[in-house]
Amino acid sequence: MRIKALLFVFILFGILNVYSQDNEVPNTFAYHSFSFSPAKVYSENKNTGLGFSGDVRFSLGNNLVGIGAEGGGEINILDHNDSYYELNLLYGREFQIKNRFFVDVFSGLGYFRLNTIETISDRNTGFYEEFEVDYKTIGVPVTVITRLMLKNGFSLGLQFHVNLNKDKFLFGSGIHLQFTRRSRSPYE
Repeated sequence: MRIKALLFVFILFGILNVYSQDNEVPNTFAYHSFSFSPAKVYSENKNTGLGFSGDVRFSLGNNLVGIGAEGGGEINILDHNDSYYELNLLYGREFQIKNRFFVDVFSGLGYFRLNTIETISDRNTGFYEEFEVDYKTIGVPVTVITRLMLKNGFSLGLQFHVNLNKDKFLFGSGIHLQFTRRSRSPYE
């Protein structure tokens, strides 16, 4: 499943590469944008909670590279709250679909940590035991953002994020706010 998802992302990059960023862009490394998702919902197996994310992106020609962080947790007053965070290095592209409508696709490599409660049960005796588990691993973050540029330098949209790793599958989605360098905007 994970290999198929990664293969799909790389094929998507290859097909859409022809249509992305047709404007001439200098091949210099420069600040591109800052974005964050202040309100998102994440899901991991049976656990659901609230999360946030933020990243800083830089452009190198038509390519975007970024550094991002994401975190979240359950809101459970009477019991243990699961929580997670991830720190990611990202590579991606920005695709202009319509006049002010964009789709951004990113993937990369990152550190993933999830703190949760696991349960072991014995069906014969009915006895069960709960214990805290801390998953720490390297993951492959994949992010797709659909956004509408409302004015020069500011976009509002939806972010869909998944972290593929050997321990736990985590999915999140939410509101996305992006502040782009004005000289990079096609509507100046």
